[in-house]
Amino acid sequence: MNLKKANPVCVCMSIVGAVALAGCGDVAPAGDKPAQANPDAYNNEPVTLTFYSHNAGVLADADLDALITRPIQAKFPNITPKLVSGPNIKLDTLIAAGEVPDVILTSNYYLLDLLQLGLGSDLNDFIKRENIDFTKFEPETIRVMKSFGEKGEFYGIPYAMNYGVLLYNKDIFDKFAVPYPKDGMTWSQVIELARKVTKQDQGVQYIGLDLQNPTLLTRPYGLGVVDEKQEKAVLTTDDYKRVFGIYEQNYSIPGSVEPGKKYSFGIDYFLKDQKTAMFPYWHSAITARLPQLKETGKDFNWDIVSFPSFDDKPGLGREVDFHLAMVTPNSKNKQAAYAVIKTMVSEEFQRAMNRGTRITVLNDPALKKEVSVDTKLYEGKNLQGMFAVKPAPLPKATKYDVKLYPFLNEAAKNMAYEKKDINSVLREAEEKANKYIQENK
Repeated sequence: MNLKKANPVCVCMSIVGAVALAGCGDVAPAGDKPAQANPDAYNNEPVTLTFYSHNAGVLADADLDALITRPIQAKFPNITPKLVSGPNIKLDTLIAAGEVPDVILTSNYYLLDLLQLGLGSDLNDFIKRENIDFTKFEPETIRVMKSFGEKGEFYGIPYAMNYGVLLYNKDIFDKFAVPYPKDGMTWSQVIELARKVTKQDQGVQYIGLDLQNPTLLTRPYGLGVVDEKQEKAVLTTDDYKRVFGIYEQNYSIPGSVEPGKKYSFGIDYFLKDQKTAMFPYWHSAITARLPQLKETGKDFNWDIVSFPSFDDKPGLGREVDFHLAMVTPNSKNKQAAYAVIKTMVSEEFQRAMNRGTRITVLNDPALKKEVSVDTKLYEGKNLQGMFAVKPAPLPKATKYDVKLYPFLNEAAKNMAYEKKDINSVLREAEEKANKYIQENK
């Protein structure tokens, strides 16, 4: 693959209330006043700006066109966004070929991986120069981004939020004459509902609640996997036992586990098979799947409530999750990238994006009322319920997180299938995690 890069050019940008960044272009004749440039304009030569989507949901040119190309070219017709990611295009391959993209779109979950590859550049100068006002953003997104900067670096600009939701199948609740879930429920209350709708009817087993893998609950509870020095695993704490207690309660419901086959059933069991009563999920993920559901003609009576809270953490839902834009250190088109990112967090861009498939990162109640309205996917649904709780804060990310999570998955599996107690499965998980840490220091 030959990804052509635009030649570096001399940058002229006018900043509101400040002098030009650099002197370039034609010099005004003596005595003539220089022309006033549009402070929001990117005045360079035409440039192709390459984008890589690292688990940011930009899967094809059509996705990039809807999210970035159309709104950007309306303002900067000389910037041509180009997607260089795809199923057969790996980031390490691009790095090895010297074809690192200009901008990487990713989420806070994957940011540390990219920083370890040396793909982050500090955006503090850009933020100050362009007066990016973080007081307008969801506060937790900024706190999370600051946590990645060991010396105050700021490696990416959040542009889209994600919220946890609890999907539920009204038909199943109606079948068993059980009241629907409500906004602001706790996990204890959800487990009690699950007991009432985990039943067999005419040979069909209905699953009350699919808790999937343990990070569904450990992350919103704020549980890290290693100590502060990142020298040993911390998987046997009282907090871990408390969270795994919710899994134990769910697995103990007769019919919630299919012995030796399934203890986590997945989103298709909810959407396609329609045999799961309650399924915790993400707004962005369900939004992406709903068009397919409608096309199949197998739509059903479902709805949404807020992501449940822990009894001791009322008002907090699923962990903070957001998409962000990074500018790679060696990009030759940084000024164009900055212009695009500044536009992406403008109120105009955010409003249009928010009315589509993604949620604004701006902390604006008026915008939240417009989430996804243009998609028509949530007509008659309680979508606003997801804002009944706030995103839960996260522990600081470490290089061991995604490496040790599989040990937690195995612990849950052993509880479900082998009926092992919480202390045993967590002790085994911690031992395996510590062994991994020692072998991979």
